[in-house]
Amino acid sequence: MGFTDDFKITFDPVDLLFSAGAATVAFMVLHFVHLQLAAQGFTAMCPPLGAVAVILFAAPGIPAAKPYNVAIGFLAGSAAAYGIYTGLGENFLPAFGGTRAVMVGSAIAAMKITNSVHPPMGAYAVLLADVPAMKALGAKYILCPGLTGALTLLAVQFLFTQIKKALKVKQN
Repeated sequence: MGFTDDFKITFDPVDLLFSAGAATVAFMVLHFVHLQLAAQGFTAMCPPLGAVAVILFAAPGIPAAKPYNVAIGFLAGSAAAYGIYTGLGENFLPAFGGTRAVMVGSAIAAMKITNSVHPPMGAYAVLLADVPAMKALGAKYILCPGLTGALTLLAVQFLFTQIKKALKVKQN
């Protein structure tokens, strides 16, 4: 069993419409939500949401795509990461990236404890450690942009899932 055993090219126009097409629509909706929130000093857009879209629209059957995992994973993981960031500060074992490392570890622990593992949350924890604009959000980081953006993507995924069911399109 090697790499080539798993390699295959699949072209299913209906599946592409409901995966890539739906993800495109979801990001357009997400951008609209982001613009509305930006006027209020919040945001709903961050890079880990691209990974969330891949999970929700290209692999909706995996555990990480469950609405519980997406929502609680972001909520518990971001709360844990923020707690570590505020408790340890930015300079915990700086030669080893200590704060960043403990933030990612705490996000994983929170997701494991709540049975809500959602891999993009690890990247979201790193954003708080590394990006000044995320740090400037303060406690708002727990809700925006990660959780708010993920909930927006979940809502669009739910809508497209209902459309697929109504049209009797094969679920992947």
